[in-house]
Amino acid sequence: MTKDDFKKKIDDAGDAVITYKSLRSRKQKYNICTRDFSTKYIQEKKTRAKEDATTVLLFCWDTDSYRLLKFKSVISILPLNRILKND
Repeated sequence: MTKDDFKKKIDDAGDAVITYKSLRSRKQKYNICTRDFSTKYIQEKKTRAKEDATTVLLFCWDTDSYRLLKFKSVISILPLNRILKND
């Protein structure tokens, strides 16, 4: 998956559960994330993190923070509205 493909999938999903493999522990982990930073709540949070060629900047609702995620470690992207059965 390329960085552009990953971004498109996240943008299409809106809020999503992203399952990935941790680079340190090699365990599967997940975060509930979005790339839509337009809400006032997210805009009030500050970050100094910057994307590079291997990462994508996301806001994680479950940790209430920004996160740089290595898109190559992602296993699955599941839209949150599908889990909540909310269209």
